Amino acid sequence: MKCLMKYLLSFLLLLGSLIARGETKIAPDDRRIVVEGAMHLTCTDGRMTIDRFSDELWERPDLNNFSRSKALTQSGVRICFKTDSRTVKPLFSDREGADLRKPSNFYGVYRDGEFVGAVPGDQLVLVSPGEGAVEWEIVLPIYYGVNFDGLLLDDGAKLLDVKRKKRPVYVAIGDSITHGAGQSQCGSEGSYPFVLASINGYYLYNLGVGGSQISPAVARELTDVKVDIITVLWGFNDWNGGTRGDIAEIARRYERFLTELRRVQPDARIYCILPTTAADETGTRGKRAPGKPLSEVRTAERRIVEQAIAQGDRKLFLIEGNKLSAVEDLKGNVHFDNKGAKRFGEALAKLVK
Repeated sequence: MKCLMKYLLSFLLLLGSLIARGETKIAPDDRRIVVEGAMHLTCTDGRMTIDRFSDELWERPDLNNFSRSKALTQSGVRICFKTDSRTVKPLFSDREGADLRKPSNFYGVYRDGEFVGAVPGDQLVLVSPGEGAVEWEIVLPIYYGVNFDGLLLDDGAKLLDVKRKKRPVYVAIGDSITHGAGQSQCGSEGSYPFVLASINGYYLYNLGVGGSQISPAVARELTDVKVDIITVLWGFNDWNGGTRGDIAEIARRYERFLTELRRVQPDARIYCILPTTAADETGTRGKRAPGKPLSEVRTAERRIVEQAIAQGDRKLFLIEGNKLSAVEDLKGNVHFDNKGAKRFGEALAKLVK
């Protein structure tokens, strides 16, 4: 009985200490908080809006099948901060107009550079394992768009400056495969662009949008941005829907896109990844089947890239995506599962330098 009373008293003292200590709110635009992976940040009334794309994108005529709700999600974005607070509560709210797929509202959590795990949004509380300051990184979800509303720290805790190394800038462009569809119970750290960027030490912007088709308009998002490395994996949705398998139209779109991309990024190394493996590549799958095999899309894209290289583009490279992927990597017809995305990212990391 005395032992029970002793533990109860200890618990009440701890609870009272926590209540007395309280919490301090830190604004989302505090200079000591670093937001990586988004080019457009807006803070109004204590709420940060995080956009991967500019408002001008939606007014461009050469934007093909671009879902605004999916584009308003934040795949690849991470929030970094350092604090000696024993408990941290990152504050997020649902982004109006954004895709809000549950149960995909998982956040990847890193502590002092080490991956801790993926946590659902309603359970996102960070607890330091000991005394001293900890550097936290929170990787935002794949298909769940949020606003960042700041941090709650223990009263008296300090928020410290985060020292981030300068890294080569990497931009991943594509559709749902690049966005991260197929990966589950993880934040966007599970996507292949994040895996590639982490291995090679790149600063990542993920411009993949599920359902999108080849769009020259997206290239202009990189105007006046210093980019070192770009990967492009695009064409599945053009083949399986938008153009109804019109290979000539797919080729025209791809060539216009690459021409525009090279115009705005004359010095970047551009890696064109031909469509990865699909479970059914015959072109006879589904009601909107194009009737052309996926191999014809690969042939058309390959011809355009090889022609540009032959004409003197020494910073343009071709990667045979289907040789780096297999049906065993897939969840459904074309999307990678968690292990498949990891394997594909690791394979790309050896080629993308």
